[in-house]
Amino acid sequence: MSALTESRKAETAISPGALNHWFARVIEGLQRAAVRRQTLHQLARLDDRMLKDIGLFRGDIDAAEALPRGRDPVALLASRRTARNNARFADRYY
Repeated sequence: MSALTESRKAETAISPGALNHWFARVIEGLQRAAVRRQTLHQLARLDDRMLKDIGLFRGDIDAAEALPRGRDPVALLASRRTARNNARFADRYY
């Protein structure tokens, strides 16, 4: 074998530590996603008046529930709430 072939093999080899780290990150991501989905389900149980008190609407919850599994539903809710608050207070400063 040439030195080039040997160096390419070394570059493609995955160490057990790197593989363990990757699996740990995947599991952490799945756990985080499960917690966020659980939070979404808790918010869905609130009535419309309670949602309005925290700056959300039922449509926001429905949109977050419709997201694919890989997307963060809580981030969508936070961005909608922030956008709504920014729009509401924007006219006060001009």
